[in-house]
This record gives sequence, C-alpha cells and structure tokens, in this order.
Amino acid sequence: MNSIVSEKKFIQERLGIPYQNLSQSYLRAETELTALSTYNFYLQAGQVAAPIVTERLLNLNDQFVITHFTIGLKYLGTTATPSAAQQLAMPVYTYVDANVMTGNGLNAEAIYNSNLSFIIDRKQYLPEFPIRSFKRVPTTQSATNSGYTTGPITSNGYDNGLYGFFPSEPTLIDGRQTLDLAINLNAATTINTASKYISAVFELRGYLVVNAKS
Repeated sequence: MNSIVSEKKFIQERLGIPYQNLSQSYLRAETELTALSTYNFYLQAGQVAAPIVTERLLNLNDQFVITHFTIGLKYLGTTATPSAAQQLAMPVYTYVDANVMTGNGLNAEAIYNSNLSFIIDRKQYLPEFPIRSFKRVPTTQSATNSGYTTGPITSNGYDNGLYGFFPSEPTLIDGRQTLDLAINLNAATTINTASKYISAVFELRGYLVVNAKS
C-alpha cells in the first residue's frame, strides 16, 4: 500500500480526522540569528505582522498534522536586510558550510549543539530535542568559486525529499492553540556579522486541514 495512504488512514483512525480532509502540505517559520541565547519561532499567521516570503504559517481556522520536522540555516553574505527576491534565492543549509558562511557565521555551529523545545497548550511536546538530529553533511559539498573557472559547478548533496528531516509521531496542532517553539543555546553567542544575514529555518511536513474550526 502507498505509504501516504497508510499514513492518512492511521491519522484518520488515531486523530479522528476524515481521510478526504487531509492534504499533504508544510509549515515553515524563520528567525534571524543574532547574539541571543534563545530564538523563538512563530508558526501561526496571527503572530507575524510581516511574514518572510519563504514562510508558510498556520491560519487561525486551520489544523496541521505533523509527521516530519527539521531545522536548517539560510545565509547571505552581501547584506543584513535581504529583499524578498534574495530570501527566495537563499538555499537552506543542513550544516555550517565554511565555504559560504564566514566570520561570525561560523558560530552557527552553536545551533547544532543546542536543543529545540516545543510546547503545545502548556504541555511539553518536545522538552529538549537535540538539533544535531537534523545535521547532514553531504559527501558532495559546495566550494568557493567552484565551476566558474575550473569545471562543472558542484553543489551540496540532497539525497531525497526528506533529507535532514526527522520523523514525528503524528501530532495535531491548530491556529488557535498556544504554541511555544524555541531554540535554546543556554548561552549568548554572536552568530550574525555586519552586512551579512543568517537565519534558522523550522519546517514541518505533514497534512493540512483547511477551515477545520469556525
């Protein structure tokens, strides 16, 4: 049986959501990394006045069933205030690429040595989940100026559509709940660099239920 069909049937039986209401989808929230010890993500559209163009937030009346999740990094070395077009063009890194991230950007390794906490309506869903679980260092890596003078362009390996993701027991969230989601470093670390931009990306894969609540 197709794995998606099996997953949807399990969610229908476990969570009571009709099979036909489950649409494959994703949520994505981003937070700029500066010099803090804690970084919060905001998954609900009502919490974010001006979402980044690459974010995908949960609307007030919608539900989402989490099946996989990840944290990655976005980096731009030319400006601290990227435009929408620049946000769209930035790749999501699954490790600290020393060929790309320079200066204090290398301190983003602190993210992979920290943990993720996720509290849903004051109940701990993930008390301290190790962010190192999402780290993937590909065998094919980017190299500075590679391909422009010496041959084919190399890029970071990306083995499959769930590369860097960690599976989750199907978990239901909605746009009206209190969702507290944070990276906890436990000590302030300077990650940003003047005239450079770096952010953490939290992405959920799973199933969206539109207008589940009225």
